[in-house]
Amino acid sequence: MSSCLSAGTKSDAEGDDQDDDAMNIVTKASWYGVELFGKVFGNKQKTSNTDLTQPPQSLPETYQRIQDDNDRNYFLSGQVDTEIYDVDCIFSDPFVSFAGRDRFVDNLQNLGSFITNYTARTIKDTAKKKDQQDDPQKDNTVTTKVMVKLQLKLPWQPILAWPWGVTYTIDPTTYLITEHQESWDIDAWEGVKQIFRKPTTTI
Repeated sequence: MSSCLSAGTKSDAEGDDQDDDAMNIVTKASWYGVELFGKVFGNKQKTSNTDLTQPPQSLPETYQRIQDDNDRNYFLSGQVDTEIYDVDCIFSDPFVSFAGRDRFVDNLQNLGSFITNYTARTIKDTAKKKDQQDDPQKDNTVTTKVMVKLQLKLPWQPILAWPWGVTYTIDPTTYLITEHQESWDIDAWEGVKQIFRKPTTTI
C-alpha cells in the first residue's frame, strides 16, 4: 500500500515542506524586520529607573517587581525594570530565541515607541499568589497572561490582538530572571498576517 502511494504522497509532502519553509522564512523575516524598524525609527532615549538601580534581594522582591513591570505594561510601554534580569537571560517567543538582557531592553524601548495605542488586561498572574507563600523558593517560576490589543505606527495602522503570556524562570540564589519565555494564544503565522492587514476594529 505504501509503495502504491509513495509517488503521490512524496510529492504532496515535498510541497507541504516547501510551504512550511517559506512560511518560516517570512515569519522570521517579519520579526527581524520589526526589530530593525524599531532600532531605526524608535525612541533612542533610555527609560530612567532611578528607583530601581539595584538587583532584587529576595524572591518575594523579584515577584513584586515582576508585578510592577506588568502594571507598567513593560512589553508595550518599554518601561522595563532592567535589574531583575540576568545579563545573559534567555528570551524567546514563537519566532526566535536569543540570550542577552541589553538586546531585550533595546527592543522593548525601541518597539515601545513603534506602538501608537494599546490596551492590556491581566488574565493570569501567579506572582500575586506567591506573595502569600511561606516558602516561595519551592517554585522559582512566575506565569502571567495578558489580553493585548495594540496599534502599530505604520501607514495602514494595523491592530494586533491576542492573549500574550510569559513564563519567568528565576535563579533562587541570585533572585534574577534567567529565562523569559513568551507564548501567544494564536498561531505565529496568523500573528504576522495581522501586521499586514488594515484594521477592522479599534482600540
